[in-house]
Amino acid sequence: MSAQANTYYAMDEEVQIAVRAPASEPEVDVDPKSLARINSILDNKTIKATTNFKDWRVGETVSVESQKSGVGIIGFMEVIGISNSEDGTYQLTAELLRQSRLHFIQIGDEISHIDLSSDNEKYKGTTDLLVKSRGKNISSKYKPLYTQGVSVGETAETLWKEEFLVTWFGSVSYGLTDRLSVNTIVLADLADAPNAAAKYRLYQSDSNVFSFGTNAAYVPKDSSTTLNFTVFWDSVSSESVISHTLFTVAAMSFESAEDITAVKSLGTTSFQTGYEFILDNWDRVLLGPSYNFETKALGGYLTYVKIWDRFHFSLSLNSTDVSSFKISPVDGYFFLFDAYWRF
Repeated sequence: MSAQANTYYAMDEEVQIAVRAPASEPEVDVDPKSLARINSILDNKTIKATTNFKDWRVGETVSVESQKSGVGIIGFMEVIGISNSEDGTYQLTAELLRQSRLHFIQIGDEISHIDLSSDNEKYKGTTDLLVKSRGKNISSKYKPLYTQGVSVGETAETLWKEEFLVTWFGSVSYGLTDRLSVNTIVLADLADAPNAAAKYRLYQSDSNVFSFGTNAAYVPKDSSTTLNFTVFWDSVSSESVISHTLFTVAAMSFESAEDITAVKSLGTTSFQTGYEFILDNWDRVLLGPSYNFETKALGGYLTYVKIWDRFHFSLSLNSTDVSSFKISPVDGYFFLFDAYWRF
């Protein structure tokens, strides 16, 4: 895409946004009211903006807010140059990092400091503005989902290095690196049912993520061990939809595996594909089908995920067999809630 009459600013290709420490935790005090107005477009990636404030830094990642009412933030830029003007104002030179698929950056749009540590009403939910690279003090609202819930399964995303995710039922996940996350259910460990899981991100682009996971657990009831391998694939379908596909193979299972089909990580072979809808306020709606090979049944799920800065709560309607109209987590319908903290 190219600039149109030198008034529109568009992106030739998507660039993964990396919100650096200065964007969320500035090294110097900044005025939250600081603004710079775009006054010229140099090429399809570079603009100049005028400001009365001097609290900008070269290398800082800044947001671009549309001048159109109600649109909000539509892109990210990196400040690459600052100069003084004779009239006492400052000229910023900035280069595009990433922008919305739906909106062009235009002369008259405003640049401001980014604060993604908490709710920002100007930061509308979209796949284009998900923060995929590690940054400090980033609200969980703006990160890709690591898990869709105990009954749905994980996504292809991994935790950031040294990041924790703790669920209400005692599962603890930790990011050893940005590409490798590990997990265990502590309450099961304490109940003589040791277990461990790991997920490694093999590939990531702006539109696709592929990961490989493994899970092992000891089942005291059957004196046996389960061993699962899972392939995860996340794909951006549009500005508000991400598709999630996971195929789990039970390399080692136990006799009553069909009785725990509601828990994706234990002893069953299944194929699942579904969709994540990102709402304007960054809450999520998840839905999709699931096929279990042990029970030869088609199931599915519908989930609403409410996300605060560090806390997630979800309520879901699940089915292990859509043709069985009864309340049962084994071969029917059931409700489930999840609660977890990501920090």
